[in-house]
Amino acid sequence: MDIYEAFKARGAIPKTAAPSPTEYKEYFESFTSQGAVVVHISISSNLSSCHNFACLGAEEAEGEVFVVDSYNFCVGHGILCMQAARLRDQGLAAAELAAQLEAARPKIKSSYYLDKLDFISKSGRVPSVVAAAAGLLNLHPSMSVDGEKGEIVIGKKYRGKNAPEAWLRDNAARLLESCDPALLIYGHTPEIPAEQAEPMDDLARQLFAGIEQLHIISDELGCTVLSHVGGGCYGMAAIEK
Repeated sequence: MDIYEAFKARGAIPKTAAPSPTEYKEYFESFTSQGAVVVHISISSNLSSCHNFACLGAEEAEGEVFVVDSYNFCVGHGILCMQAARLRDQGLAAAELAAQLEAARPKIKSSYYLDKLDFISKSGRVPSVVAAAAGLLNLHPSMSVDGEKGEIVIGKKYRGKNAPEAWLRDNAARLLESCDPALLIYGHTPEIPAEQAEPMDDLARQLFAGIEQLHIISDELGCTVLSHVGGGCYGMAAIEK
């Protein structure tokens, strides 16, 4: 039984709640109390209240805290975090680092292959009529996040048993054409059977051949992402050169 069917059998799809401003304040102060300056990168403010609550917590926290809205989530969010680590290692001060991350947001390019739209529709981020139509027609939509606004965009729809492979080929070509090969992530939700996931991983390695630092992630995803996309999903993200 996959993740979707398991929750459907229980009659409910999981929901998430953002940490409170007080929780953010205490979290930030666990670092600032040790003399650190914090640059916090949040999930898109158009997808979650986490960013606003983090800003409120930062205002109350003792010490310097810079909160950056990633305008993204999942692997796109991860790409911006990796870029932050690169800038930190270059010796940038926190304020400048945060400013550069905000400037880099539109350069994040991501794509996600969704097996079903039920989870993300229940969260209100995709119209229910779109989810219903996709289910009736057995369509597997691709999804991205607009780096200018942080909003979800539904893209090309795929059908058939080779739909994940078609999605991977389409988007690998797009990312290779314009993106930095040193910052590229490809991954999938953890419950996908090995007989399906391993051929996709192998295809990713072929399509991204020559990229020594390709990050293939098949570990367990966090509850926030998984509860919104469900199972059977693949994703990739990179940053433009």
